[in-house]
Amino acid sequence: MDSKPLSEYPRDAVDRLLNVIHLFRDIRASSEWQYDVLLKRSRLVSLQAGEQLLSAGDVDHWVYFLLRGELHVLMDVQSEPAAAGERPLAVIRPGEVFGDLSMLLAEPRSATIIAAPGSRDIQVLSVDCTLFGDLEDFSLLHLPTKLVFYRNMVHSLRWKLEVYRSKYPDNQLADSHRKLKLYTGPKNCREELLSLAEQARSLARILLDWNAEFGSGQLMDETSDMSDFLETMLS
Repeated sequence: MDSKPLSEYPRDAVDRLLNVIHLFRDIRASSEWQYDVLLKRSRLVSLQAGEQLLSAGDVDHWVYFLLRGELHVLMDVQSEPAAAGERPLAVIRPGEVFGDLSMLLAEPRSATIIAAPGSRDIQVLSVDCTLFGDLEDFSLLHLPTKLVFYRNMVHSLRWKLEVYRSKYPDNQLADSHRKLKLYTGPKNCREELLSLAEQARSLARILLDWNAEFGSGQLMDETSDMSDFLETMLS
């Protein structure tokens, strides 16, 4: 595994690479300077097929975006992933964000993530999200930038939960995320930021509850295709 700061790559190449990620595109549209700040806290990770990127039990503040290749999500790796021959619980494809649940809740990661065997040219963008953690500190990232970040997180989490709801409408968790109180106050202010951050944490907890049900096997039958149903289990 090779991990390098984005500053080691040509700027035009970095811009083209990140233009496919909504978060970076939205922040750049708002402020080129804030975009630069975020680039300085980001790294490009290159992996070989079968290499491990994250381990269950890890605790950190990084959020990841898959740019190229394919990753596999495994709940428990007792032996070498490539040799185990186990079917992955989920497949991460380009454009998907993962690691967000652990960052938002400051909890250990619940899954191990490896580069898919046979996948080539695997590239992952990793972003140090400690910049977004302190909601009262705007010395580096300003209020509009943090609003963009948490809006993106809330949108991503709600989409994942809607996927679960559409597949299991009768499950007790199906409408949990829709019961959360939405922010209806003034826009583009500190109060909206606080509300979005709390929404993101609440949605993350609900998604973990769904993931726990999948992990227990309660939602799967013998003919089910786990990788189809667990596309969103990317904590």
